[in-house]
Amino acid sequence: MNRIFPLVAVGLFSVGFSAAQAQTFHLAPDRNLVKGNEALAAGQLDEALGHLRKAVHKNITERERITTYNSICAVENILGNPEAAMTACDSAIAGDNRYWKAFVNRGNARAATGDDAGALADYCRAHDLSPEQVSGTFEARCGSQS
Repeated sequence: MNRIFPLVAVGLFSVGFSAAQAQTFHLAPDRNLVKGNEALAAGQLDEALGHLRKAVHKNITERERITTYNSICAVENILGNPEAAMTACDSAIAGDNRYWKAFVNRGNARAATGDDAGALADYCRAHDLSPEQVSGTFEARCGSQS
């Protein structure tokens, strides 16, 4: 590590580093993200959820945070916790209001709570953002929502 810092410092100053251009560089992936994704792949949802929840509070990129919130939303939906799922999806959408996957997942959570109008609005928004990825019987009702 002692050799890495001077190398990074020289590199930053040689390209004209200033506070307005500050960026975070990650030399290794966050261990909670790695463990969370491994647990997801293994179908260990409770374990995955724990790691993912830790990861969103760590020093990860904004894109990683958004996708991790979306993963939390999906897992909470699967585990039957639609309110927690909506909270996580709201966080993903707050970070990127064009992230269609979060709208689909929030729509699923809203449908699970009986909020059919909210679910339809989310499905229609997801379809508007990515029609090649999102389709279904709801499409005919998208233009008629108020």
